[in-house]
Amino acid sequence: MDQLKFFAQEASFFSAMVRPMLRYKKISYIEPLYIKGIFSDVFRKTGSVQMPQIETTQGVIIQDTTLICDYLEDNYPEKSMLPTSPIQLTVSRIIQEFANDFMILPAMHYRWNFKLTNWKICYYEFAQMAIPRYLFFLKPIVAANITPKIEMAYRKMGGLDKDFLPEIEKWYLNFLEKLNVHFSHHKYLLGNKPSIADCALMGPLYAHLGRDAYPKKIMLRVAPKVYQWVRRMNDPDHSDTDYMINDTIPETLLPILELIFKHQGEKTAGIIKKTNEHLESLTDVNQLLRRFSGKAEFRLGQYTGMRPTETHIAWLRQKMLTEYDALGESEKKLVNNFLEKYNWMQLFDLRLKKGIKRIRNKYYHIDADNDFVEKRDMNINQGAFSAGKNSSREVRTNKKVN
Repeated sequence: MDQLKFFAQEASFFSAMVRPMLRYKKISYIEPLYIKGIFSDVFRKTGSVQMPQIETTQGVIIQDTTLICDYLEDNYPEKSMLPTSPIQLTVSRIIQEFANDFMILPAMHYRWNFKLTNWKICYYEFAQMAIPRYLFFLKPIVAANITPKIEMAYRKMGGLDKDFLPEIEKWYLNFLEKLNVHFSHHKYLLGNKPSIADCALMGPLYAHLGRDAYPKKIMLRVAPKVYQWVRRMNDPDHSDTDYMINDTIPETLLPILELIFKHQGEKTAGIIKKTNEHLESLTDVNQLLRRFSGKAEFRLGQYTGMRPTETHIAWLRQKMLTEYDALGESEKKLVNNFLEKYNWMQLFDLRLKKGIKRIRNKYYHIDADNDFVEKRDMNINQGAFSAGKNSSREVRTNKKVN
């Protein structure tokens, strides 16, 4: 096989993080329609039906946006999107985590609370996965049964209770305005070249907020420069040069980073706390960790409530800090000085007491027996979509496998 296979969907939040990298690096790939009929086959190979997934030219399937982007960087190093200087690399990872977690909140709000305006996405494109060969006018009818299930799954992630909505709208408009100022001066987040951070923000800012009918109108009105950036990312002209010199972070990006550290930092602190508690409660290191370790207090403006704490975000922070720990002492000092200058260090250095690891795209204690849990939990599906009749939603502990 000479081309990658990219199992994705245009409306998918996480698929939109990978597609710009494939295009920027000019990687040859095909994008088969990721439909219900192939879910069970992909699940059998990876233990997950979450989008996106790629099948490499060697036939290996990789799931998870972050790991896919790592693979593309390692195996297609031409036109790298990963900064090599320590501060810009660290800032890229911080934005990557923020895009994977906090930005789900405005993305889910503006899709599902305006689903009639966004009908083409909510009632047509999602139906396309389940019934690709139905006539156009029949798909919304069938989608009426499918869409509520998808909406329920994503509402759980977004926690879209009514008291929260005015605050997330206010926050998002403020974020858009600041980002619009930045893109009035720079083509990309770190200067004149796209990075992994740009790819990460494309998840929310293209797949949901720059493509769904209702939020797209907001972006065009409030932040036309952001919309122009979205178009550049989707159709790179390769006229870019490089990131800011001397490991500099653009001045116009600093107000955006302040928002990120204040809100994502506090959110991640709650996730790390709950994940630590979950790990401490284990009676056996081979227990499968829950997708959501619990709920933590979350504050935004005048709103205070509880939000699910996703284990995946704890793993992302662990991964970021492992990369930071591997820096040389002089490089680490540069990062520390930058973070301390803006009082961000405390919200950066958030660590698990015990490590976690991915086995067949699920999370376990760092000391779990890889072979044992892979065999035992072969058919456990923790994702939002069905993986077929041979999969199970049961959360197992340490039941013996013969």
